[in-house]
Amino acid sequence: MAEDKDKPVIPRRRRTFVVLAVVLGFLPVVTLELGLRVLGVGDPSAVDLHAGFGSSARLFELDEVDQVYRTRLASQRFFVEQEFPAAKSPTDFRIFCLGGSTVQGRPYRPETAFGQWLELQLNAADTSRRYQSVNCGGISYASYRLRPLLQEVLTYRPDLIILATGHNEFLEDQTYAHVKQRSGLRIRLEESARSLRTVMLLRRLTGGEARQEPTEDSDETSAPSPEAVEARLDDAAGYASYHRDNEWQQRVAGGFDDSVRAMVQMCQEAEVPIVLVQLGANLRDCPPFKSEHRADIDVADEQQWQTLFDNAAAEAINSPAAALALYHQAAKIDDQFPLLSFRIARCQDRLKQFDQARRSYLLALEQDICPLRMPDHISEKLTAIAEETQVPIIDAAAAIADRSPQQIPGFNAFVDHVHPTIGGHQKMAQSIAAALQQADIVASSPVAAEQLRRLYHDHMKSLGATYFSNGRRRIGWLENWAQRQRLLDEITPVDTRGMVAAAIRSLDLNDLMAATMSLADAIATDDAAATEMLLEHSVELFQQGRTDTSRWVLEKLAKLARNEAAAGQISLGFLIIAIDEQNAAAATTAFERQAESWNDIISNDRSGWSETMPDVLERARRLLP
Repeated sequence: MAEDKDKPVIPRRRRTFVVLAVVLGFLPVVTLELGLRVLGVGDPSAVDLHAGFGSSARLFELDEVDQVYRTRLASQRFFVEQEFPAAKSPTDFRIFCLGGSTVQGRPYRPETAFGQWLELQLNAADTSRRYQSVNCGGISYASYRLRPLLQEVLTYRPDLIILATGHNEFLEDQTYAHVKQRSGLRIRLEESARSLRTVMLLRRLTGGEARQEPTEDSDETSAPSPEAVEARLDDAAGYASYHRDNEWQQRVAGGFDDSVRAMVQMCQEAEVPIVLVQLGANLRDCPPFKSEHRADIDVADEQQWQTLFDNAAAEAINSPAAALALYHQAAKIDDQFPLLSFRIARCQDRLKQFDQARRSYLLALEQDICPLRMPDHISEKLTAIAEETQVPIIDAAAAIADRSPQQIPGFNAFVDHVHPTIGGHQKMAQSIAAALQQADIVASSPVAAEQLRRLYHDHMKSLGATYFSNGRRRIGWLENWAQRQRLLDEITPVDTRGMVAAAIRSLDLNDLMAATMSLADAIATDDAAATEMLLEHSVELFQQGRTDTSRWVLEKLAKLARNEAAAGQISLGFLIIAIDEQNAAAATTAFERQAESWNDIISNDRSGWSETMPDVLERARRLLP
């Protein structure tokens, strides 16, 4: 007890001084925090640095006034704003589409993504229900990021989940490994810190915010804004971080398998139907992103390989057969170089060896050191999961390939490496609708082709004037981000097919100036072949509801094409568009151009125009004065 009496006692005044010192130390921070709140600076609700991982990172929030759920402002760096009613009527049928930027509809918006086309088609086919598709496509979202998102979505009484994922697995896995490994305590501490505006202001001042795509309001001439997701390719040395690593790829594939199986199980336990979508990719007009030699190649072999590779490149423009022979010699030294497989495919394509070309294009995709397109071992996982869990799977990749020349998808179906064209999204929606009807998930019947085209046409007309220009800007941003400029030489058109493909891509983006140049080059190179391909695409555009663009193609062909055999098909296209628009004057002009030849023109039509309106002559006679 004596020792206790001898211990120094801190006087009350000294303790008060210590407390005041601590309070005064924090006072500037507290004052700054209050000031930032008053001024509205550093709002943490505008930032979601770990969307999809934290327990509080929800995609939607309830608007108490309007009684609708809306995409949170913080999530709009990754997602596009969507909303749906908080209350659900007995006739409502809610479809949530989960996935990455393909689901979102990039480079466009959800208005032309497959979810929107599916909603239009189902509502037209079944008036007893009100179908609504809610787009939950997140920029660069891999499958494991979708798991917590699905957990949230299942609380909104969905009637159907559509899961379309697989392209982003190798983009995000290592990027977010540190996030996935964080402890629950660390996540909570980080979330608490991010609730302070002082912390968020310091992040901005030190450049700590995630990077973001340009928005609709961005100046097109300005440098790209930071993007939301800090993917590996955000770094200047991003490609250098990718190397051939089969073990790593298998681990990623295993993670994909776990995530998708978990999501299927979540839906089955909640008794909510789920369908899987097998996504496709651009084979014909997308070189591999990165190539490397096999690990054990020696210096002498590599030098010999490079000589053959360079000599083949010099021969390729004028003699694809000679180039192909040299490329095959190089392949005997090292056949694991992805760009070599792609160049072999291009030569085979030009030589009309289409079966071999398709295999070589697929090999180039599989060998890609930087796999930004879903490789086979990921696709196979998805198919196996569907079979084992008895969940419907829609093979959108096959649906798009079946509508591609020689079943090799290129710019006819994709605007870049993985993002489908507007027509590609429509084909995906048609495949999904058919599968849903077959599985008795929806009771609607198929919609007639003409009715569907009119639905497409009306919807396309409703889009704003800047819709396509914003899409072109995003494509430019995406190509800069993926550093595609360095591989443009690989897809510079050297033949008629390539020139037509370039024209088709420009038409999808509504870049009519670029389309004019490519179209003219194609016709100058091979009038008959180019005209035939472009006539077929004019039909595609008409079926997509893009009547004005379809007519534009016909007008260009009427001026540039020197192929007399195509003149009748061009007139047929003009006539069908005029009838569809109930334009008697235009129909009369088109009809009189070929007054004595219509039966022959229709019977010999190879463009597909006559298939869009089999009773064209009867309808023309009813419309003509």
